[in-house]
Amino acid sequence: MKKLVTLLSVPVVLLVAWGGTSWYIGQQTETTLKQFIEQQNQASAQSGIKQELVSYEKSALGATAITKLTMDLPPLSDLGEIQFVNEISNGPVFLGGGSPVQFGTARIHTQLDMAALDAEQREWLTTAFAGKAPLEGHTVIGFGGNTVYNFTTNPLQVDQDGTTAQMDSITLSGTSAPDMTGKISMQAGKIEIKDATAQFTLPSMQLEGDMTGMIGGQALGTFDLKMPGVSILAEETTVPVSFDLAMQSDSGITDNELAGKVAMQATNIQGADDTLSKLDFKLDVSGLDVAGVQELGKLQAELQSVQNQMLWSAEAMETPEGQQKQQELMTQLTDTTGKVVETLFAKVLKTDKSRLHTTLLAESPKGKLNADVDLTYTGKTAPDMMALASYGPNEWATLMKGKMTLDADKALLPPGSEMMLTPLSEQGLLKLEGEKITSAIELAGENVTLNGQQMSFADFVNMLAPPGMDQGMMEEGGDPNMGIPEDLMKKIEAEGLTPEIIQLLEESDDVPKETIEIMKQLQQMQEQMGAGEAPATDPAAKADDNKE
Repeated sequence: MKKLVTLLSVPVVLLVAWGGTSWYIGQQTETTLKQFIEQQNQASAQSGIKQELVSYEKSALGATAITKLTMDLPPLSDLGEIQFVNEISNGPVFLGGGSPVQFGTARIHTQLDMAALDAEQREWLTTAFAGKAPLEGHTVIGFGGNTVYNFTTNPLQVDQDGTTAQMDSITLSGTSAPDMTGKISMQAGKIEIKDATAQFTLPSMQLEGDMTGMIGGQALGTFDLKMPGVSILAEETTVPVSFDLAMQSDSGITDNELAGKVAMQATNIQGADDTLSKLDFKLDVSGLDVAGVQELGKLQAELQSVQNQMLWSAEAMETPEGQQKQQELMTQLTDTTGKVVETLFAKVLKTDKSRLHTTLLAESPKGKLNADVDLTYTGKTAPDMMALASYGPNEWATLMKGKMTLDADKALLPPGSEMMLTPLSEQGLLKLEGEKITSAIELAGENVTLNGQQMSFADFVNMLAPPGMDQGMMEEGGDPNMGIPEDLMKKIEAEGLTPEIIQLLEESDDVPKETIEIMKQLQQMQEQMGAGEAPATDPAAKADDNKE
């Protein structure tokens, strides 16, 4: 009898131990989930995607968590807020779920929160996904914070307003560690969108990645994307353009410097009237300071946040409160943009080390085109945005050195192109010899070698200036305020380039039209800073373009 009691007590003790362990682990799961969401928000700050834990209700062996996803960038912002239901089972051991036994602190089953949608939205999704759940996800959080995830969307079919859309299932899976390292894999079936006049078809898509970390909101590591058989039938055409598209990236940190490579290939191009059969583009950036890139990433996230809040609409500007809010946002945008420029030159770029190298190869049955740009940063000071806008040629010359070359077959270009290139040839910018178009430029501070001819950088810039541009503004020693009266310049320095400042510049009889155009371009760049462009370089480039 005593032996029987002892034997029966064993499962009771195990059950109590299991329940106690599960309860203890369950107390840690909510904290772990919050940390995971915060980590993901830091990684996606620049993309305008944010997650939030709405509620967390515990049960005996698990919990139900409601999470919310918001996307601030258009057109995804039109989707509003999307909620998900996460059914959580506490560890330490899980049975089933596609694997005989799994170990961890929690296993999470995720689905779209259909109850949070209105009746019309639920009906639309039910029809589009043929009654199946739009999304199903499974995540296991390990004891050390490592996660293993697998998310799948069911096939979608939509026919609305003359447009049909079809999407086969998409699977996203991988692993993620607390230090943002891990594997990622995405498999997508056919995606097709068409109407009566146009059609886009993507037969399949595959992404494989090995993430080695995160810096400044950008993932580091190697990634390989393949999209074979892309087909586009444009409006008013009868033959689609098709091609195989592939992209690769590789980035990492060595000796506290960030380097990265991106390559893109479009091959097997059909239906382009022999204008193009192959395209190969490569971008190689190196020598960027890691701490500076991290700081720049935070500033870009701030710009994105401000941009998302700026609602330039008639309704927003009708009230004094709305006008004041927009003015505050514009001031904040201007200030942060200035910090971006200062951070780029003072902390990200490293003198004689930061390098940009791009190559472009284009082929057709008629010929080839090769272009190569290899530049190294040589600046030794950290100018602000307003200083860049007033730079003369020799000041720009101090910022870079390197080579730019072009070698193309005339037959590759559309008919009539040679006539357009003749003026450039007469200036010496291009060489038209036989069936070839070539150009070779070597930048070395204030000296330039253009197709074998030596000249000053200022003379080279003047060759690029469009007709009618005031060359006096391009000369060294010109007005540093670019013709802007002292009182207006002080107002710009204090308030930034606001719409009111632009209006005052336009109303002034003293400000040259070229200066007004440059300031407009700078303001437009400020408004676009949070839209995914390269905010640190665009204002300078635009100012340079207009000055040329």
